[in-house]
This record gives sequence, C-alpha cells and structure tokens, in this order.
Amino acid sequence: MDQLTASRTTRRVLVVLAVLALLLNGGQWAAAGPATAAESPAVHLPQLSCAEVAGVDLSGVPGFPTSITATEVTTAATGGYEVCDVRGTIAPQIQFELQLPTTTYRQRYLQTGCGGLCGTVQIQAQQSEGCLPLTDGSFVTASNDQGHVGGDGLFGTDAQLRADFAYRADHGLAVVAKTLIEQVYGSQPRYSYFDGCSQGGHEGLTEAQRYPDDFDGIVAGAPASITTELNSFYQPWLATINDDDSGAPVLTADTLPALHAAAMAECDDEDGLIDGQIDDPRACHPDPAALQCPAGQDSAACLTPAQVDVVRAIYSGPVDQQGRRLYLGGEAPGSELAWTPWIIPAAPGTPSVAETIGGPWLEYLAYEENPPPSFTVADATFDRRTFREVRRLAGLYDATDPDLSAFRDSGGRLLLYHGWADQAISPYGTPAYYQAVQDEMGGPAAVREFARLYMLPGMLHCRGGAAPNTFDALTPVLDWVENGVAPEGIVATDPASGRTRPVFPYPQVARYDGTGSVEDAADFVAADPAVRYDDHVEWLGDLPTGPTLWYDDGRLTRHRPADQ
Repeated sequence: MDQLTASRTTRRVLVVLAVLALLLNGGQWAAAGPATAAESPAVHLPQLSCAEVAGVDLSGVPGFPTSITATEVTTAATGGYEVCDVRGTIAPQIQFELQLPTTTYRQRYLQTGCGGLCGTVQIQAQQSEGCLPLTDGSFVTASNDQGHVGGDGLFGTDAQLRADFAYRADHGLAVVAKTLIEQVYGSQPRYSYFDGCSQGGHEGLTEAQRYPDDFDGIVAGAPASITTELNSFYQPWLATINDDDSGAPVLTADTLPALHAAAMAECDDEDGLIDGQIDDPRACHPDPAALQCPAGQDSAACLTPAQVDVVRAIYSGPVDQQGRRLYLGGEAPGSELAWTPWIIPAAPGTPSVAETIGGPWLEYLAYEENPPPSFTVADATFDRRTFREVRRLAGLYDATDPDLSAFRDSGGRLLLYHGWADQAISPYGTPAYYQAVQDEMGGPAAVREFARLYMLPGMLHCRGGAAPNTFDALTPVLDWVENGVAPEGIVATDPASGRTRPVFPYPQVARYDGTGSVEDAADFVAADPAVRYDDHVEWLGDLPTGPTLWYDDGRLTRHRPADQ
C-alpha cells in the first residue's frame, strides 16, 4: 500500500481491502492479502486442575529453585477468559505471577516487563491494542518484580539483588514458566514472546543479548538500555538542573504551554505538513531566548533569563564542564507539556519523577560501593571522573551489546519502538543503538531481516501525546515469527481525536500523498526522510558500554556462570 501510485479510485479500492487485512492482522499495515497471523496453533487444555498446580514441585529447577505460594481460578489480566492464577517466588526472592488459561491456551507464552526500578508484579503488555491472541486467551502470561519489593533502590545494598534486577530475574522466570507450562499442559510452549517498555524495553534487549534462546519474538519499547548513563546522569540532570539556590523550581508548569507552542511553531512544518506533531526533532533547534520576557516583565507567556538557561540545559541533556555529552541527548522539542511531573514537581515539596529514579540509583546502585547515607541526588556530579567510575558497572546493568547474531541465528525477531517526544528517556539513544547493531551485523538490509525500529512522531514515554500513540506491536511480531511475514507500516491511533497515521520501519517516514484527509492513515505513504541524520552520536561513551558482566558466587565476572 505504501507504494501505490494508482489513481485515487483504484487506490481507495485497495485501501478497503488493506483495511480488512489490517483488522484481521491486528494493526499491521499490510500490502494486500489475508492476515496470516490469524492462523493460530491448536488449543491445548491443561492436564492439571488449578488446585493440583499448587502442588507442583519446582524446587529442583536448575539455577532457579522455586516455590508456588498461591493458586486461584480467576479472570485474566489481559482479557475476559478464565485462568489459573499462580503466584510464586524464585530464589532468593523474585516474586512472580503466571496466568494459565483453562480452556483457550494456544501454545504461546508471553512474558511482560516492568517500569522504573520495578518492585511490583503486574502483567501488562505494552502497545498491544487490538491484539486478538492476547485478549482471547491464546497466551500463558507472566511477569515478575525483578527481585525486590518497592522502587526505592534499597535492594542495591545486596549484590545478588543487583544482579537479579540487572538481568537474572527475567531469565529465571522464563525458565520456571516454561517448566511449569510443560507440567501443566504436557509440552513447552511452541512460541515464546516478550513485551515491555521503558525498563521493560531494557529487559527485552537484555534477554536478546544474554539469553537469545529464551524468546522467539521481542517487543522492546523506549528501552532504558543505556541504563547506567541514563540513571547516573540523565535523570539526575533533569532532577537538579531546574533548581535554584533554595531548591525551588526555576521553570514552572505554567510556562510550559507557551514553550511548547513556540517549539511547535518552529518545528511542526519541517516535514511539509502542519499536523500538530514533529516528525523528527533533529530537524530544528528552537531557541528559548525568543521567548525571553521584556525587561521588567514576568509572566507565564514568556521566560526569565534564568528560565531560558534552564530550557537550554534541558534540551541539551547532561554535559560535563567542557560540554561533552554524558548521555546521548536531552529532551526533544515537542515534549515540553510532559515536563511536569518528570522534571517539574507536580506539587510543591514533592520530588520530580526524574528524582525518584535518579536519586535511588545514585544512592544504592551506581557505584561499586554505595556513597554515605547523607548522599542525595543534589550531590550528583557531571564530570568525566564520575563517568568513568559509574561505567565500571555498565556491563552489569546496560543492554547495549550490538552483536545480536545468536538471537538472529536462533530465529529471534525484534521490534523496537520509541516516541520522538519521550519525556522520560531521551529518544536519541535508541536510533544510536540500532545504528550500532547495523555496524556490527552487516548493515541496514541484513538487520531488517530480524530487527526493525519504529520511531513515533509526537509520542511521549511508551504512549500518550497529542499525536497517534497507540498501536499493536505484538501481532506483527507473532506474524513475523510464526509466518515469516516481516512488519512494514504499523497503524497508530490518537485515542483523543481518532486520527490515524502509519509508522514505517526507521529511517522511513510517513508522507501525505496529497489527496484525502491528513487524519487518515490511508492517505500516507512510506518515504525516505528529506535528511538522513547520522545516528553515530558523539558522547563520552560508546556502544557497547562495556564488556558484559555476570554475578557469580559473590563477585562480578566476564564469564557466564553455568547455572545462569
């Protein structure tokens, strides 16, 4: 469909056919023909009752001894079908939930990720709007708390719990879940998938890099994959750059509408269409000084000189005193309305979201030895010495290895996505990682065979924003894995307005074809960008951020332990 050059009448006929395919295909923008993802594996019924599942002995799972703590017949978190809900603990303290469909299971397993510093158990598939296999009970679903309760970072005082959070918890759950599925249904799942955004996106990339055989298909959204640098510099920068000498915010929430309006006025038409979204924020560089108040004036419609400096620093992202980047970017133009509560506290006396992540990270996770108890995010330092110090643990936390050959060779398929207006994780890092994968693995064409990236204009962190921001990334991955049909355009919808827009594999962009409605995805085609930006970002670091580290018997090593 993205290559149509036929007449408007012919095109409309083909659009109708494609929309029918789209509905069957769960959101994939298909060229034509039936949606092959509808061909699901056969239903397998459990061989054990839910009460009998409670008695299954998992204490001998190699490397991951597990106890089941509770079972209950209930309704699934992802739909209205009946499941046996299983709660349990993987040693030492990884809590998990696993839901076993009682009548609808079709030999598929889906594991979902968490957000921030995790600490809770919630089965939540991100960006899976309209995915029928998810809502009709085809999957066994599961998730875990990454090995600790609460997101205050205190678990970082224990080296084993650091490792569980960094990489071990998700692999352990995958091993335990497949073992239990085999005992309940008589065989392991035919297909296994992972879906996560933010920290969950980081978890998906960690799985692809460390455990390439765990999952056949992975959806990784807005991945917090450059974790050490993100949480040691980017979040603390956002948490402190807006504080005056008394700790009060310099830039206030009431100034954000004017700031956002100025950015949109400067940038919205760079793609040739004024549509309320910025297709690629690298195309323009709004100067907040244009909004500076006349001398003696102070209002929400303009900025003070101090506020101008803060906005520039927010757009810049963390740098050292020589101006060298400590992370791969800053806040993108178009994200301004979401700076509350991420940068600007939602209420006086409360922390910003950036502080609730960056503070605990620096206090309990960033350093080989934690700083004194008096340390707070206000003590963060942005210099090369600190950069080198925290990077000693980058190989433990980060998911930046561009060599995905083992995942590719095992038949794995990876769908990455990120919003260009993400206020929580700067969007510039994900194209940089994707570029590193291409550099490592034979170039764009070779990588597109197993991994594709989608950058969504105007989308905030994981979803949201005044642009099409909800879509189904899961069904295209199922179709890719199970039927060999690689995803092309994916249709995103703005829930507030109903506007639809296709999003094509990066670096392609959606361009209005000149006819019909700019509110309708059918009137957009795939195009090469007017400017192809270099995704090799200059910063103090590199990708990968360090050799992969493993935790083994009380110490960190470059060698993977046999039981992991």
